[in-house]
Amino acid sequence: MSLSSNSSSGPNTTANPLFIDCKQVVRAYKVDGHEIVALRGIDFTMTQGEMVAIIGPSGAGKSSLLNLLGGLDKPTAGQLTVDGQSLLALKGRALAAYRLRQVGFVWQEVDKNLLFHRDALGNVTLPMMLAGVSPFQRNKQARELLDAVGLIEHLHKKPHQLSGGQQQRVAIAVAIANQPRLLLADEPTGALDGKTAVAVMDLLMELREQYGLTILMVTHDMKIAQYADRVLTLRDGALGQSAQEQPELDNEGRIHLPQNVQSVLRQAPNIAVEIRPEGVLLRPEQEDEVYGDAILSDMLPQDAAPDRKGLFHWLRRLTGRKEKAS
Repeated sequence: MSLSSNSSSGPNTTANPLFIDCKQVVRAYKVDGHEIVALRGIDFTMTQGEMVAIIGPSGAGKSSLLNLLGGLDKPTAGQLTVDGQSLLALKGRALAAYRLRQVGFVWQEVDKNLLFHRDALGNVTLPMMLAGVSPFQRNKQARELLDAVGLIEHLHKKPHQLSGGQQQRVAIAVAIANQPRLLLADEPTGALDGKTAVAVMDLLMELREQYGLTILMVTHDMKIAQYADRVLTLRDGALGQSAQEQPELDNEGRIHLPQNVQSVLRQAPNIAVEIRPEGVLLRPEQEDEVYGDAILSDMLPQDAAPDRKGLFHWLRRLTGRKEKAS
């Protein structure tokens, strides 16, 4: 079952143009001779300026989705469009420019965000230097960004001289140094204590408004997820959209599901019920549904090519097409 959030604190995204459009996106890997499907025909959209949080267990494919949207990986099948441009069509310098200028990354691990031999100012100026910004301009913009994240007094400190929360603030400044329109955050508060995590999220909300960011965030923390306009679930490579209506509990303790949820469940011959740490999951299942025993790790090798025969067989099943007799 998908989760939804209170979107009253966010901007009105209903009138905003489409920004991210994923259509039947599939990502498959081959690991030790076994084909593993990380994403199973993802259909997903976001509007400009929207903030969406994705929750789900480890190995569900969350990092795989962020890697695709960030231009760090290519889908095996499907269409992927960000800000009107197809990521599948980007190659070479165009792809490098997209990663450098149009998308920013914030990771949980500080060593992915910052270079430890450079101070805060040096870390923030680095993306601008790679983008060809003049020394005077990048120094000016870096100071403005460090001021915006509340670290103007620490601009000459290296990461080991900063607290975890301060390191993550520098990381956010690095991510938006080249003024990208899309910010991808993979467990941005996962290594922080509760109070510091709230402070970092409050900062992200301020910067979202100030710089017009569209933010896609992965998290395991439901309190952090509630900052988003929508909360989606990702499990076994399948994305669950948030229900527009909320389930209701009557006086006798019975749960009344929204109509759109009921329509999906009624079409399935079987309904699986699971008690999970994040709540109760209702999942429609087909009688011949087989997902295999392999559990996907989010850190799979990116250059492993999937087995084409096995993947095409799976895609035929996904689209309902039958194999022709040879």
